[in-house]
Amino acid sequence: MKARILTLTSLSHFINDGNSWFLPVAFTFLITYLDISKFLIGILSGAFFFGISALASPLVSRVADKFTNYSRIMGIGILLWGIGLILFGYSIQLHFLPLTFISVAIAGFASAFYHPIGAAVLSITYKGNAGIALGINGSMGSLGRAIYPTLTLSLFAILNKDMTLDALIIGIISIIAALPSLFLKITITKEEDPKTPSLSTTTNSRSTLFVVILLTIIALLRSVFGQGISQFLPTLLVENYGYSYNVNLGEAITIALAAAVVGQPILGFLSDRVGRRLIYAISTFGAAIALLLFLKIPNIALLSLFGLFNFSAFPLMLSIVGDFVPRNSASFANSLVWGLGVTGGGVIGPIIVGAISQVSNLVFASEIVTVMAFLAGALIALVPKPPKKSKVPLFG
Repeated sequence: MKARILTLTSLSHFINDGNSWFLPVAFTFLITYLDISKFLIGILSGAFFFGISALASPLVSRVADKFTNYSRIMGIGILLWGIGLILFGYSIQLHFLPLTFISVAIAGFASAFYHPIGAAVLSITYKGNAGIALGINGSMGSLGRAIYPTLTLSLFAILNKDMTLDALIIGIISIIAALPSLFLKITITKEEDPKTPSLSTTTNSRSTLFVVILLTIIALLRSVFGQGISQFLPTLLVENYGYSYNVNLGEAITIALAAAVVGQPILGFLSDRVGRRLIYAISTFGAAIALLLFLKIPNIALLSLFGLFNFSAFPLMLSIVGDFVPRNSASFANSLVWGLGVTGGGVIGPIIVGAISQVSNLVFASEIVTVMAFLAGALIALVPKPPKKSKVPLFG
């Protein structure tokens, strides 16, 4: 049973996170080939993808809590990804922008399923012994993110620059990947943890709430930076650094994203030795500095360094949250930090970058949102020392 659950969650993680990087590459196609404005792409990415995802995340979690067949709900999310991407492809063929917005909204809704459901499934299945499982599962998510930019642009070249067929194939892959989760019934029974501490005093409750709110703000600021850059990274490379819209662009993005496959276990190991808050701050400042250097000296090594710091810290933030709240409150706290913080920043970041780049350029817009990363790193100093220390997942 455990092996089956790990296989299903890992496959879903690969598809979910891979699809999330199909979109930034496809957005560059819309800008380069269809002359859609960067401001409109910022709205499309921020409001319609991340915005819908942020609104849907609490709803999905609440619905999932009412059912025991988590795998089927996870499969529905991957299935919706496939439908959204197929519609996205047809919207390009039809040159019908409203359908593009609808398809991205469906993809945003689909993206709200995997992370809360997958995390809950692994947590319930493995309880306190999920280290290896989290490592395997997380590595598949990182692998999906790294592979899909090159996969997307390889298909684009093979299909004679037909983005409709490209999106259709990626969508069909998602639908096929959803079938095992939809038809294999895996029932998971949640158990109350008798050792779970309660927030029995008003002081403890207020203190914990303050930390969760502070972490949510930090996550939001960092995500404004991270997602603002990520959603326009392919376009930045094409417009400002001489890349063509072909496999070489995909390979450059893959190299940047693949750095996190190595970076996540390294940062996790270091955080257990010297502290999560310090390592999270270092990764935040490191991502900002590496990006600023890349903007001035466009070297692939600096882009990789940005990828290592920027995409390696997701597990660290959720682990910091877990250090402050009891297990029975962790899912709610994580939904605040992830849903409002990480996803909320994903709403704001692309809109800011799209708006500024429309009147200026992407380099200047990237420099502006880097300020958010420095502010997020500085605010970490306000986070108190946690009362407990949980093990950091190797991959997010």
